[in-house]
Amino acid sequence: MKKRVYHWQPELSTAIIYWSCTFGILFLSLILTLEHTRPYLISNIVLGLFFFFAFLGCNRYFMIEDEFLIVHALLPMRRKKITLPSIEMIRVGPKCIEIKSSEFKENTQMFIMTKKNKTAFLESIKQNSFFTATVIDDPELTIGKHY
Repeated sequence: MKKRVYHWQPELSTAIIYWSCTFGILFLSLILTLEHTRPYLISNIVLGLFFFFAFLGCNRYFMIEDEFLIVHALLPMRRKKITLPSIEMIRVGPKCIEIKSSEFKENTQMFIMTKKNKTAFLESIKQNSFFTATVIDDPELTIGKHY
C-alpha cells in the first residue's frame, strides 16, 4: 500500500525567499534565451536548474508511519522523524498548522498547507491510535511566525 503524503511549505518569510530566488533563476534563463535566436546551451542549463529547484521546493511533505510523523524537508539535516506521542498540541489556522512537540528545535514549528491537504492530514493523524495530542482550531493563527 502506498503511503499518503501531505505537502506543506515553510513559514511565510522562508517560502517567499525560496520561491523568489527560484523564479529569479527562471527569469535569468528567459533573459539568456532572448539574447540568442536559436537554442542556447547556457540558457537551457539555467532552465534545468530552475526545474531542479522547483522540484525541490515542492518536495516538502508529511508522512504518517505507525507511531511516527515524518517531516520531510528540503535539507536532509532538517528532516525529522517525530514520535506521535511526543506531539503535545496542533493549532489549526485558516492557512496553516502549528505543531508543538519537544522534538522540534524551538518546541514548535509552523507549516503552510492547502485546505485540502490540511483536512486530510488532520483526519489521518486523528485516526492513528498513538496520537494523543489536542487539536485546537485557532482562526487567528497567521502564516507568519510571531514570537
